[in-house]
Amino acid sequence: MRKPKMIIFDAGKTLIDYFSEAGDKGTLILSTCDASEKLMKYIISNPSGYDASTINRVNNEIFERFAKCRKELYEINNQVILKAIFDLLNIKLSIPFSEVERIIWENSSNVVAVEGTRELLKELRQREIRTAVISNLDFSGYLLEERLNQLFPDNQFEFVIASSDYGIRKPQSLIFEIGITKSGLAAEDIWYVGDKTMVDGIGSKSVGMTPIIFKSKRNHYDDIPEGIISIESYQELIELLNNN
Repeated sequence: MRKPKMIIFDAGKTLIDYFSEAGDKGTLILSTCDASEKLMKYIISNPSGYDASTINRVNNEIFERFAKCRKELYEINNQVILKAIFDLLNIKLSIPFSEVERIIWENSSNVVAVEGTRELLKELRQREIRTAVISNLDFSGYLLEERLNQLFPDNQFEFVIASSDYGIRKPQSLIFEIGITKSGLAAEDIWYVGDKTMVDGIGSKSVGMTPIIFKSKRNHYDDIPEGIISIESYQELIELLNNN
């Protein structure tokens, strides 16, 4: 096991966690948050007079259709889904879909730092180990990057890759290969840390990175395949660094 020159992290349940009545990240359920009312005031044309609850219902129906793409490891950016929803309803808004997406992102969940992440990132900076992020997310990557900067103002993430910006999802190897190219390193010099065995562990291992599974308390884990390291705290990750 080679000491890393860079550690690339997953985002959700690895660096940050999402708590919402609406469920996990990437779920556009407007009725459970303030986003519905905030969007209604931007409607400038609504010939059928749809109210927030109707928009919400159609939103969920359309979102479920697009969700099928995720099972095939393809990602559709939320702005595309939102355009389909509002065009179907023949509703015109006074703001671009990028702003609609931002309103939903900011009102659909509370985002907090996973325990130990700030201390870990500080330790990596001191050791001059480079860092970056590759995450499955249907919200635009710039929103994720903004939130990471808010939660970790001293971070030195060299890049933040979101699946929504490339149209593909982990564990497809291409998204990891893009990260390798951006790093300018050999895959063997990169550790990848994520919370899902198949998506993060096997996905990063397939391109030659060293896979490490951070066992989130919100996930269930069966046997983790040989060749994939698992940790239950970020202190364990620091100990791995000390032993290499």
